[in-house]
Amino acid sequence: MEIAPLKEANELFVKEHYLHRGRTMAQVAYWIILDGERVGALLYALPRMSVRSDRYGGHSPMELLELARLWIHPSVQVKTQVDRHGRVHALCIASASISRSLRRIRADWHGKYPHLPQVRAVVSWADISRHRGTIYTAANFTCVGLAGGAKRSTGSRGASRVFHADYANQKVAFLYPFKGDLSDRDKAAAVENWADKRPRRRQRRRS
Repeated sequence: MEIAPLKEANELFVKEHYLHRGRTMAQVAYWIILDGERVGALLYALPRMSVRSDRYGGHSPMELLELARLWIHPSVQVKTQVDRHGRVHALCIASASISRSLRRIRADWHGKYPHLPQVRAVVSWADISRHRGTIYTAANFTCVGLAGGAKRSTGSRGASRVFHADYANQKVAFLYPFKGDLSDRDKAAAVENWADKRPRRRQRRRS
């Protein structure tokens, strides 16, 4: 896994991902590297939630991240490997990539956005019109029920938001809770690692 520039990653998702759109607000993206070549990307972002939910561990929406986009080039989705006994195994690139990203996303998120609350869990939703979320189960997510099927979309405090057709599709919800917190040492290292890559915060204008 390598950190991917957001502009490049979102351009890829707009072009290749079935939703054909990127995300806004705080995000961290990764390139998926296989044998030295970029074969895909995945993206974490703040979830489109405005209230706590017991389904998602009772955490504040700002303590959750959404695994919002995952795209892997079709040419490597069916790659296999033969072991020393001659048995053929799928490489499971999708679930392996998710698992690797989960090991580092909390530190990378804190390094990039040290002013935001610490991440407690990751959520994701599988559109059942397209897939069942098997890769999430393989990456140790827990299925927490069905979600979606919205007839309209509103933002926090009732602010209207663009409604996309896929919002109406029912989805399977998944949760990956983290154990414990990042240590102070890991937080400090993350902030230092992101010192040259961290986006500048906009200063509020005084009236």
